[in-house]
Amino acid sequence: MGATNRNKKSMSMNYLLSVENLKKLGLIHNNTDSKILSVAIKRSQDMYVQPALGTPLYKALLDRVESSIWTADYLTLMNDYVIPCLVAFVDYRCALLLNEKLTNKSVGRVQDENLNANDDNQTSAFRDQLRKDAFFYKERLIGYLMDDQGQKYPEYIEGCEDLTCNENVKKDRTGYRPINWNI
Repeated sequence: MGATNRNKKSMSMNYLLSVENLKKLGLIHNNTDSKILSVAIKRSQDMYVQPALGTPLYKALLDRVESSIWTADYLTLMNDYVIPCLVAFVDYRCALLLNEKLTNKSVGRVQDENLNANDDNQTSAFRDQLRKDAFFYKERLIGYLMDDQGQKYPEYIEGCEDLTCNENVKKDRTGYRPINWNI
């Protein structure tokens, strides 16, 4: 069943970060397939950034990206906290995604004549470092928003008072949790 006109805006592919800016700010090389990076950006912002921001603030930032209407406070939030977090999570996801290829016949590893692919242990160690980076930036983002207590970003403390917000994700207030640490 297709989307109604009312739902088309919310179902559109809204991005907090362009592929071009990702390539400038992240570890990903310029010749990387933009289609794969677009998917990684969308999934990373939905799975990691939206829970950190809460759905109301996440949607407010998407609206600001689309309208290009920014205040100094929202630019600070976006440029100093959200974008570094998102770039780090995309780098983390892509460290695995860019090495694999899905086709109609199989799933396999991509090989390049000019590059020696890491073995699984090397890839795991690299991804572990990228994961630590990403969760550091997520913890910093959450801490910044919690310290603000809704003064500059009132959407952060908005809740769901009725049954119309089923699409809201559970807000993550935990931030960084290192692997194998008992807290």
